[in-house]
Amino acid sequence: MADNSQGPNGLSVKAMFAALALGSVLAGLVVYALRDRLGIPDDTAQMIATVFIVVATADIALLIFWDKLFQRRE
Repeated sequence: MADNSQGPNGLSVKAMFAALALGSVLAGLVVYALRDRLGIPDDTAQMIATVFIVVATADIALLIFWDKLFQRRE
């Protein structure tokens, strides 16, 4: 059975990674939506947005597997 008492450090780290994932998605959206104003070609803007989405996906994967990766030893 999993122990959900992670303390403030576990929850704050998870909140930080969740915020980073959301920020990455928003940054990718902003870069792609404002590509003309920023003077970025379409293919470059798509590549930049894709990289931000990949970073967000990695952050979400880390959140999902956080408890399995860093289990407390009893």
